[in-house]
Amino acid sequence: MSNINFKEFIWFDLSPKPPEMMINVSETGGFTFNRPAREALPSHIKIGILPDGRTICIVEDPASRYALPKSGTVTRPELVEHINSAGIVLPARYIMRREDNCWVAELQAPTTKKRPPAKNPRKISKSAEESILKELKDGGLR
Repeated sequence: MSNINFKEFIWFDLSPKPPEMMINVSETGGFTFNRPAREALPSHIKIGILPDGRTICIVEDPASRYALPKSGTVTRPELVEHINSAGIVLPARYIMRREDNCWVAELQAPTTKKRPPAKNPRKISKSAEESILKELKDGGLR
């Protein structure tokens, strides 16, 4: 048996993180709430956006005739147009949290996907290059 002193270790809880509530705004006009957000929001809502487009507020509006669809996608071009005209680059992602009597969504910094390095172009032999150039000069490739 080894003499391990468990009190010396720094322990980490590996239970799953609670899912984040998010809104994704696409270039095509979709304003989509993810599943945790759909489950937290009431079915009848009203959406407000600050002029700078960086903060969104969602409140319950029982008087509204509009109900949040099961898909979570609100297709309202005026919402997306306002965000776009405020200078927000689309697609955009907002993280939501419950605050007082509303849900507040804050714009997240855009994520850039790393592209794999471009493959080096294949080099052709000198004779093949000369052959191609000769064909081009004589009337093109067929």
